[in-house]
Amino acid sequence: MPGSHKTRIMLNAVVNMGVSTLGFSTDSDQDTIASRLLAKATNTPTVVTEEWLRTDPEKCRRLLAAYDFIRWDFRPDPSMDDIWLGLYAYHETEGRYPDQTVIDIASDVGHDVGDEWANLRDLMRQAKVIARETGTHLWLVHHCSDSQSTKRPCPRRSDIHGKVAAIPELIVTCGLDASGGLHVAPVKNRHAKASADAEIRIPMELNAETSYVGDYVDRSAMHSYAGWNQQGEDW
Repeated sequence: MPGSHKTRIMLNAVVNMGVSTLGFSTDSDQDTIASRLLAKATNTPTVVTEEWLRTDPEKCRRLLAAYDFIRWDFRPDPSMDDIWLGLYAYHETEGRYPDQTVIDIASDVGHDVGDEWANLRDLMRQAKVIARETGTHLWLVHHCSDSQSTKRPCPRRSDIHGKVAAIPELIVTCGLDASGGLHVAPVKNRHAKASADAEIRIPMELNAETSYVGDYVDRSAMHSYAGWNQQGEDW
């Protein structure tokens, strides 16, 4: 749903994987992506890294060089032709297709056919062709409905906009609980467990200030250091 940190999840996953990636970022501009990558790299709030982009571009260039395995396209409304041409251009310069291609957000991809839902279904069909012909792992970031009937924190498979769940191999929904904790749910997975009703819910560690998403750590189970005599040790 809106505000569920989809782009932060995507950025952290792409950085953690570290494979060659072609990213179509329709929802976030160049400065937003750069400031979030800088924040994650340095554990610094994005309000600070946004200022770095204006005041210390050389420092930013040096830090962002670590993410040169990601090639970005920031046009807000790419067509399917733009997606294909981007892949062909990547192959022309690198001699191979990227290991991974990300489209964030899927509904922003422009089409010349039908209504919004017909456009999304056409995108899914094209996505399958792209994956088959290029061998790239194609990742689409997409919206779920935001209504009283939408399941929270993680929407169900039936809550996905456009009902386009037939083609993807894996679908993960995400959302926030009442306390602001981030959760993800595999609602479709052809190769492992999944629950269409988002009953399999996995907590994640989130620091939105520094754009960090990672494995959940149960701090209540962690033992704090005690003094000499508080643990009953005979020193």
